[in-house]
Amino acid sequence: MGIFERHRYPQNWNTLAQECKERANWSCQHCGARHGETRIGQTYGNEYTVFLAACHLNHDPENPHALLIALCQACHLRLDGIQHGRSRKRNLRRAQRAQQRNAGQLDFPWDPPAD
Repeated sequence: MGIFERHRYPQNWNTLAQECKERANWSCQHCGARHGETRIGQTYGNEYTVFLAACHLNHDPENPHALLIALCQACHLRLDGIQHGRSRKRNLRRAQRAQQRNAGQLDFPWDPPAD
């Protein structure tokens, strides 16, 4: 998953996240997995420990009154997977353009030929 960008979240994020998980009785609101339990991954069959996250249904971490749902990591990835992919592609494009600009590949130092 992506990097947690703490600066995008409200100052009371820890309290909001804690309240969200408590409202869900420390269970994933999609699949029912309990925080701290051990599960077997569907893809590779590996054991993992469930950790709940307070997730933004509208992908708006800046919103102090956001709609939050408690999800395990597998369900969170299903919800945010497309969003993460789009963000990753956008960030890669920006980085590539910055590298090209810094290398002078996006500059046009000459004037186009006159007709």
